[in-house]
Amino acid sequence: MTKRRIILLSIFAASAVLVAGFCVMASAAKKRVEAINCASTVKSICLAARIWAEDHGEFMPTNFICMSNEVNTPKILSCQASRRVSDWSAFTSENCTYEIVSPGMRSDQTNRVFMRCTIHGHLGYGDGSFLDGARRRDKHD
Repeated sequence: MTKRRIILLSIFAASAVLVAGFCVMASAAKKRVEAINCASTVKSICLAARIWAEDHGEFMPTNFICMSNEVNTPKILSCQASRRVSDWSAFTSENCTYEIVSPGMRSDQTNRVFMRCTIHGHLGYGDGSFLDGARRRDKHD
């Protein structure tokens, strides 16, 4: 091999390593954005559930379908990391990536987990706050 070919192969190999590194970083960044969006969605769902509870004797909903008036579209009930359902007629508990952990709990039970994401593990509480895996964040965060 000539010296020129060795240099070209070295440049090609270095470029391939850089591209692979960028792909890994982009994938990690995408996962981080999905987790942040998921935490925000958990917070939104918990607040919608509190609104629902105000009209139902201060008891949180027992399922997501009963709060369809507070949730504009079922897309919000599937984590961004999964396939989303855009129509209420196609929505089922099987295509929902969030689950209600304490169905029918009183809305004033602020330290009790109301719901969680089955993908990221984010927890939503009755007061609208959520646990993002590191710390519990206030409903105003």
